[in-house]
Amino acid sequence: MGGYILCQVKKASLPYYIENISTNIYTIEELCYYFYHNIYLLDETIINEHLCDWLKKELGLVNLYRRLYKILEEEKGTAEFILAVFKEIHYLTHSEFKQLNETLELLQSQPGIVREKKKGDYLAENKMYVNALRIYENALGQEEREGLGEQFAGEIWYNMGCAYMHLFQFREASDCFLEAFKLLRSKQAMSSHLRAGYLADPESFTDLCRNAGADKEQEEEIIKTLEETMDKAEISEEEPEVLLEEFIRRYHKSTGF
Repeated sequence: MGGYILCQVKKASLPYYIENISTNIYTIEELCYYFYHNIYLLDETIINEHLCDWLKKELGLVNLYRRLYKILEEEKGTAEFILAVFKEIHYLTHSEFKQLNETLELLQSQPGIVREKKKGDYLAENKMYVNALRIYENALGQEEREGLGEQFAGEIWYNMGCAYMHLFQFREASDCFLEAFKLLRSKQAMSSHLRAGYLADPESFTDLCRNAGADKEQEEEIIKTLEETMDKAEISEEEPEVLLEEFIRRYHKSTGF
């Protein structure tokens, strides 16, 4: 997919809003780009009648609209829907199209809960932490029914903890890391639980360590490491208004609001 891809269809006057990543798209090329680079986010929130209607009304793609509606009515699946959109403008090379088809087949063969976790991972990697947490919580609900094992559930809890850390919700993060430790029994999960707990409430940190079975040496090491990390943090010389504006922008991106 190297180089530029020229728009072959008109630009929409009203965009199609993609909820998962809080983004507007205006052309079928942008839609294809989103499909290609966000494979684990493709679900009923975008593969639906609303998208079909938008393609017809805003881009004038009547024939594509009919094909996609038929795919939905016959419940042929996400892969069939996506590939039909790519075929409309020959967005991919033959080798790229073949590779995408193989990826979609692999994706559809995976249990729904695995796809759900990967969706959460993708959102977290792209700093959409609130949306990621929503997906993780849903995945945990599915795990209780499908039972893929303690390792799988533990990984979800741990990733939730990381998402909460990025949102500066340290107490929630500490609780998630503790749940992860109960399932994974890993030193990393316990260390993360204690670190987040210290950031949430330094005054209660000693009690937290004792309850977790951490000795005085471990407690002091965690405090020392965190204090050194905070001391090394660079203080920006930018104007407060600029910093506030950037913080708000990042917050909206991470929350999806």
